[in-house]
Amino acid sequence: MDIPVEQYFDQALAFSDEEVKLALDLMAWLPDTIIDAHAHCNAEEHLENLPAAILQHMMSTFPWHDLQHSAQMKARFFPGKRVMSLRFAHASKGIDHRAANAYLISQSPPGDRVALYGIPDDAAYTIAQLNSMRFAALKMYYMYWIPPATRIYEYFPPEVLEVTQELGIPIILHLPKMITVCFEQLAQLVRDFPEQRIVLAHLGLPHLPVPGLLEAYRAAAQYEHVHMDTAMIPSSEVVSMALQAFGSARIMYGSDEPLNLVRAVAYTHPVKGQRLAARGYHWVDPDEERDFGYLADEATHMHWQAIGALREGIAATYASPTDQESIKNKVFYENARELYKFI
Repeated sequence: MDIPVEQYFDQALAFSDEEVKLALDLMAWLPDTIIDAHAHCNAEEHLENLPAAILQHMMSTFPWHDLQHSAQMKARFFPGKRVMSLRFAHASKGIDHRAANAYLISQSPPGDRVALYGIPDDAAYTIAQLNSMRFAALKMYYMYWIPPATRIYEYFPPEVLEVTQELGIPIILHLPKMITVCFEQLAQLVRDFPEQRIVLAHLGLPHLPVPGLLEAYRAAAQYEHVHMDTAMIPSSEVVSMALQAFGSARIMYGSDEPLNLVRAVAYTHPVKGQRLAARGYHWVDPDEERDFGYLADEATHMHWQAIGALREGIAATYASPTDQESIKNKVFYENARELYKFI
């Protein structure tokens, strides 16, 4: 499939009137210095053959998004802000992840950090790269396998976790299912590797509130080495639940760049569960677009939805303006600086 990456990117950079207003409003609220703890980046030459299953997933919107694109995105979406990134390669099968890791280590801007993209079926390579101590974290992904892995240890091999625990390297864990469904897998990981620092990507995967979510968060928060990033979460209720359970010291802002450039709306499909309604992307199911595409007719970039959810979630959880300001700075800067050792 010929994915129109440049067309998608140019469309994303062209703001609607509503997005211009959101940018002005949210930039006034955001701190001047930000760490984005969840950003994808690799060059076009790292793209190989994407499996059909990936082409049907929103991650294929931007199968490549290089450092030049990233700089353009930051200038447009964070005007006047200093934004440092924790970068890692796109996560799916069909990317030359070894070359992408080398590219990010050698060419990322000063001040940024890189998370190693680990290769689930090449533990020797992954361990050797970890031992180089050049990487701030380790990212491995369940959709490296086709069909996708259903167990954490299928894509985070225990022999690799032994090394990350020993070296004190955090792992960025995209759970195979929402935290409410696979909490016991997380609990087993903590039991097996009690000193391993774990960052649950996407606040454990709920786009929207689901039954049992706060209880799952409270259970996970009992593990002192479990943290969370907020990548691609558009719900202030979910953000508030995470803050209630974890407090403000273990939650970090993540953009999910470049997927934050997608214009879509989270909704609950009557059969498929939580989904994204969108129009005009190659991965949108035609039947879903026919039945639910109208939900996205006025959609803004998910970037603004996620930052707005953070602002509203912080305000809903902490009444004091002084507390809100302090927590904002922790979530958008201080927590990631400490965990990932930004200078």
